Amino acid sequence: MNLQLLSHLTFLTLAWAALTPVLFGLAVLTGRRLSERLMQGLAAAHSMGLLAAATVLCIAFIAGPTRMVEVTTAPLIVTHGYEWRAVLLIDRLSVTYLLLVALIYPVIVRFSQPSFHREEGSRRYWFLVTLLAFSLTALSLAGNIDVLYLGWELVGVCSVMLISFFRRNPRSAQNSLRALIYYRLCDLGILGAAMWIHHAFPSAEFSHFAEDTVVPTAMGVAFVLLFGTLAKSAQLPMSPWLHRAMEGPSTSSAIFYGALSVHLGPLLLLRTSALWMPHTPVRVVMAWIGLTTAAYAALVGRTRPDAKTSLAYATMAQLGLMYVEIAVGLHTLALVHLCAHAGLRTWQFLRSSSLIQDFQDNPLVGTDVRLRRQAHWERLLPERWSGSLYLAASRLFWLDSLQWSFVARPFLGIFSRLAAFEDRMLGDNPGERKN
Repeated sequence: MNLQLLSHLTFLTLAWAALTPVLFGLAVLTGRRLSERLMQGLAAAHSMGLLAAATVLCIAFIAGPTRMVEVTTAPLIVTHGYEWRAVLLIDRLSVTYLLLVALIYPVIVRFSQPSFHREEGSRRYWFLVTLLAFSLTALSLAGNIDVLYLGWELVGVCSVMLISFFRRNPRSAQNSLRALIYYRLCDLGILGAAMWIHHAFPSAEFSHFAEDTVVPTAMGVAFVLLFGTLAKSAQLPMSPWLHRAMEGPSTSSAIFYGALSVHLGPLLLLRTSALWMPHTPVRVVMAWIGLTTAAYAALVGRTRPDAKTSLAYATMAQLGLMYVEIAVGLHTLALVHLCAHAGLRTWQFLRSSSLIQDFQDNPLVGTDVRLRRQAHWERLLPERWSGSLYLAASRLFWLDSLQWSFVARPFLGIFSRLAAFEDRMLGDNPGERKN
């Protein structure tokens, strides 16, 4: 009876999460303009309903007899003897992250209501935020790589569109394009891993990954999954997009790059830990990526002049530490770290736009008290070394320049030559075609 109740609650939670974005999407497709008050009210009801559903599901899971419940739908795709089913998984990890999403989402909605009052594009904002809530709910409850990939892609779409929310600002469009490129590169890793899992593993469900470690290609799949997590969590070398994502509204920065979206990398690693934990090379590479990212972000973040960018690099550093914790097997600590960090960064990003007012209200301002940022270890460095380190950090250790010179420019050259070759083969004149 408890298993049936959990199954029904899981489907109801997912259905409720999908209801409001579907309504908003249909309104956009049919050209019906919903009033701002109606959209705000529906988003608030959506957030509180999701919080209630997640709380009930969490209580039912804790009171249940098992620590893992797998919920499978009827066959949704049947072709050539193959049946595909959506699989949802309820365990400690999924319930914890779902509850985190349900707790932070109403805060973002409440904070957004006065912020987007009569704001141009507010309808687009409310649609994307509610769609994000559904995407994170589906991702939290995903029981196989296919459902996870669906939520993963929708989160990326919402992220890119909210970075370019202020569409009249050319820099917003440019920075959203940069984020899209990094996302797509690493999403190819998730897609490739999904294909590899379906062809090489007996089962694509996460609950069977412990049995799939004996498959000869398991370590290769683990490396591809690790690569797929780098962009979402802004780990090296896929990190330069994160500070550019601050072009979006503060509320979207909070929910994406402070609380939920950036933590999807550690979430995926925790979800697939049974697959890669027996493979030491994967764990070594994971720890090395986390350590180097934490050191890089800590140094670069201390040179940033604005609040949101400093918070972005502080977030990146903490995510690097989570990668290290996961790599060494401290999964419970990593999950606690994830939840605590998400709550802290949400508050900090939401308050970042009021930082000047906070300092004006601070009783220390206007007195002789000086606020110092210099760490104790920095005082041990010679002045020449600290100056050189500061200059290198202020230039992001030339990571952007290296990626442009050795990755972006060669690819652009190849594609431009291919386009010119196509024009010659088809007898087209590029100048006439532009006209």
